[in-house]
Formats: sequence, structure tokens, C-alpha cells
Amino acid sequence: MEKYIETIGSIIEKQTVKNPASARRLLMAAYSWVRFNKGRDKGTDAIAARNRMNAAVAGTIVDSFRRPEQAVMVNIFMPCEQLHAMGLQPMFPEGISVYLANTACQRVFGEAAEAADVPETFCSYHKTMIGAAETGVMPKPLMIANTTLACDANQLSFRRLAEFYHIPQTVIDVPSLVSEESVAYVADQLRALTGQLEDMSGRRLKPEALRDAVACSRRTMEVYQDFLARRGEVTLSSTLTGEMCSLITVHIMLGRPEGEKYIRDLAAAGVPKDESKKRIFWIHAPPNWQDSMKDILESGHCELVGSDLGADCPPLPDPEQPYESMARRLVYCANNGPGQRRLENALLRAKQAKADGVIFFCHWGCKQTMGLAQLGKQMFEAEGLPTLVLDGDGCDARNVADGQMVTRVNAFLEQLEGGK
Repeated sequence: MEKYIETIGSIIEKQTVKNPASARRLLMAAYSWVRFNKGRDKGTDAIAARNRMNAAVAGTIVDSFRRPEQAVMVNIFMPCEQLHAMGLQPMFPEGISVYLANTACQRVFGEAAEAADVPETFCSYHKTMIGAAETGVMPKPLMIANTTLACDANQLSFRRLAEFYHIPQTVIDVPSLVSEESVAYVADQLRALTGQLEDMSGRRLKPEALRDAVACSRRTMEVYQDFLARRGEVTLSSTLTGEMCSLITVHIMLGRPEGEKYIRDLAAAGVPKDESKKRIFWIHAPPNWQDSMKDILESGHCELVGSDLGADCPPLPDPEQPYESMARRLVYCANNGPGQRRLENALLRAKQAKADGVIFFCHWGCKQTMGLAQLGKQMFEAEGLPTLVLDGDGCDARNVADGQMVTRVNAFLEQLEGGK
């Protein structure tokens, strides 16, 4: 990590203890610079597209911190077209945790949460966001709206945050049974959420604005599904941050123009497949804060060709049925229901991308991913895809054996080279 970032992170950590409001202002200044600097990239390659998307995501954090009374705290799987249509800002603290890690100040929030009796073994994304809230750095939003998909930790952490902030919480219950009856049940909950958002914010959701947002989602997903289908024929300049941007784009940012532009730019940036590169498909969210992993996986000798969380594509939305479309995204999501569905989708996407191997990233505290690791390894290797089960952490350096990870990933890439 750059020395200046470590210096800024150290200052923010000290201010978090002394003056949380000052720490918040420093974070807003840092992410405002990311929005300004990265957003100016006029390039046409994948790196430029990801820079612009990184700027857009940083902007959502700045805006939600600046006007928290107009922000709704959501989890990564929550459909947000209602918020976009109403001019409300999603505050997604799982993403904020990633940005805190990349600002070299995550440690103080993880330690604060543990000091407040959050277990050390709890998911680091959620532990960090609890610490950011309870230190006073992450401001109080209008309300919380989260889904039961697809993480056990969010059922505990968002409830705790609602109690801490003394604000309403709506939980969208997503049945594990994949059916149209489940879609209708979830759609009714989303309609009720609209009424609550209107009452809380004093704004009214215009039907045409919601249709426009869902139409944007449809255009985005049409391009993205086509891109995934032909990913195996192209090479892109890939980064760990890029995979994170894709994950955020097709979830929280779906329905926003900048998300649609990013997917179109990404789809247009591919060049004919480079046969010399080892193609890696990633399971779970990538540790884009970790320099050692970036040095290996962004070296030019290999290429990240996708991640399962960024490719859990549901049926295309219908702007004339916005609530059913958002509900269908949840019910038909590959992460809903038995773990076998998630693995089958990951296998399909890895094959589409013509991956040479799979890294199954067991993020600290994610019981769902860790519990599927060996089953996934068996399934993928039975289909001819060598698989590395890699322990690590998406945002907390305290839980990372960096040297061991480097050794194992390098050995895996050598194995793939030998297989070729």
C-alpha cells in the first residue's frame, strides 16, 4: 500500500478515538478525491472503466455520509431501484468496510467492535461496519432495509445497528423455495417498503421513475449477460478492484446510469483472448486491499475472468412489473437456497469464461463459503478445473497469513502452468 495512504489511515485511526466527526470528514475528503481523480479517466480500456466506476461508488459513500438523513442502509443483495427512483442514497456498509480497508484504517473499527463484544470470529465486513457505527464515524441513516439473502451475519449486524441508531429496520424475507409464489411474497414486501420509505423521507415514489430505473437495470443486465456469455473469448486488463466494482454494479448500483455505462464500457473493452495468460475464476469477494495478492493476480501473467458473486444473474427485469422483477432477482439468485445452486452457477460461469483454475476464497467468518469449500473443490475438479481453497480476509489484515497465501497462490499458478 502506498506510504501516503498508510499515513492518512494512521491519522484517521487516531482521530476515530479522539474525534469521530473529524475522522468522518477525513474519510469524506479522501473519497471525494477518489471520485474526482478516478472519475476524470477518459480511457477506453477496462482499467479506465473501472476507475470511473470506483469513482461512482466512492461518491455514494461521500453522499451518504454528507446527507445521512437521505440515506438508507442496505446489504449488498438489497434491490435499490426504489431508492434510486426516489433520490435516496444507498448506504451499504459492507462496501464501506472494503473502502476503509483500502484507506488503511480498518483495524481501529475491527478492534472497537471486538471491544464491544462482537466475536473475533464474526465476519470482518460486518464487524468493521459495526465498529464504524459505534465509534461514531458512520452517521445515522434514515432507516435500514436488508434482505435475508444470503448471509447469516447480516441478520445479526443490521439488527444491532438498528437498535444502536434507534431507527426502523425492514427485513425482506426471501424464501429458499425458488418459485413464482415466493416472488409474489417478496414483491408484496417490497411494495410495503415503498410506503415506509415515503413516510420516513416525506418523498413520493413516482411510478414512471421506478419504471425508468428498472428499465435501466434491464439494459444493464442484457449487456452484462451477453458479456458473460462471451467472456471466454476475450482478455481484459483485470484487477481485484475491478471484480469488486462488477459485484457492486450488478447489485447496489443496478438501475443507475453510471452502472449501465460501466457495464457497456467493460463489454466494449475486451480484446482477443491472450492464450499465454492463466485464467482464474474467483469464489467470494476478492481482497482488493491486499498488495501481495494484487502483485500476483494483476501481474500480467494471469487474468481474473470473473467471480461467482458478480455473476449470479437472475432473469431479466420487466419495467412494467418492477416489484416482481426486483423480487425475482432475490428469489432466483444463485445464492438463494441450497449451496449446490451457488456451486452450479459458479461452475457454469467459470466454464463460460474458459477458466484454467478456480480460487475458492474462504473469507474470515463467512460460514456459507467455508462450508461449501471442499464440496466446491470436488465438483470443480471433477469437471477438470483445478481448485485452490484459500483462507484469507476481504478487509481485515489481522486475519491474514500473507506469506503463506503468497506461497500457496504461486504454487497453484505453477500447477496450472504445468497443466498447460
